[in-house]
Amino acid sequence: MSLPYGPPQPVSPLIRGLRFAFLIAGIIYARGKQRLYNSMEASYREEEAKKKIVRDKQLAILKAKIAAEEQETVRLLETGKLFEPDGGAGGPMYSTSGSDRSCK
Repeated sequence: MSLPYGPPQPVSPLIRGLRFAFLIAGIIYARGKQRLYNSMEASYREEEAKKKIVRDKQLAILKAKIAAEEQETVRLLETGKLFEPDGGAGGPMYSTSGSDRSCK
């Protein structure tokens, strides 16, 4: 079996040297970029950690507010004042006085 383009030719030492030099240059370039990206990522993580502290504080305040509202609603429900027309949270929805039963 013969090769379609003939036997392989020897590669020039200049080409071999350039290929090796470009390989090393690429490795050095990639290491520099990796250092740059690592420092950028570290600063991003620091910023996110600071933001997380603020976000957690706001979330804790919101959870406390929701818990207080739920506690008040449960208290009104247990005392029976939640569905009373004259008291409770939000007031009456419908007028039950007299014969007029229209929505307020």
